[in-house]
Amino acid sequence: MILLMTALLVTGCKSDPTAPVTAAGNLQFQVQDKSGNALWGAKVVSESEPVGQLKVTGITDDQGIVNFDNIAAGEYSFYISRFDYLPTEVAMTVTTGQIQVISVQLMPEASPTTIPADAIEVTFSDLALQPQVYNDQFISIDGYWFDGFEMAVLAERLDPSSYKPGNLEPGGILIWIKGGLSEAVREQLYLQPENVTGYPAHYGKVRLAGRLEYGGEYGHLNSYQYQLNVYASESVPWNPNQDAGVSF
Repeated sequence: MILLMTALLVTGCKSDPTAPVTAAGNLQFQVQDKSGNALWGAKVVSESEPVGQLKVTGITDDQGIVNFDNIAAGEYSFYISRFDYLPTEVAMTVTTGQIQVISVQLMPEASPTTIPADAIEVTFSDLALQPQVYNDQFISIDGYWFDGFEMAVLAERLDPSSYKPGNLEPGGILIWIKGGLSEAVREQLYLQPENVTGYPAHYGKVRLAGRLEYGGEYGHLNSYQYQLNVYASESVPWNPNQDAGVSF
């Protein structure tokens, strides 16, 4: 959806004085929840930019703010997301020599905490053997939640990261996730602050129920064969220092 946004134009520019500003402006995003609380860790990514402008990406700080200074004047569209909120899009025009402040409100994407009894219990081994059997079925599955920059997946396992010793990364079969986690489950996730993308990640062991899709091209860059439309979520007790790399 396209978000209705509040924009404040301020004359002037607080950019790097060594950078060209004759055809550039500054942009600040202020991301909040529905109660007006600042949302840290929200990803702000341009989906379209003026000709000659590279993709603009950033993540909000603990005040819910991310700044883009000295970006080309012209038409932009941005995708704003956080793993536990409904994503949204905004479109605006960056004006030369002005600071534009965009206020964005994200709505929570919570799910129930009780897995329905009619969900078919499925393992990753089942999916590996007969994935087509479970296409368009309402399933329940245990796995490892992992979200990061342009990623939200349920993984068969977590492997040692090739980027940084001590970190983890999703491995095995990966299921792209549509939908969020309940607040109780979100609170049980671990934080991994340093990743190859430069953005934080959250991970943990969960049980999810939802409608499974198989055989298409899903998720970021159409890179996933599976997609789960989450209806319910539960946290599964797990200690990453003991069980990393164990698959279901």
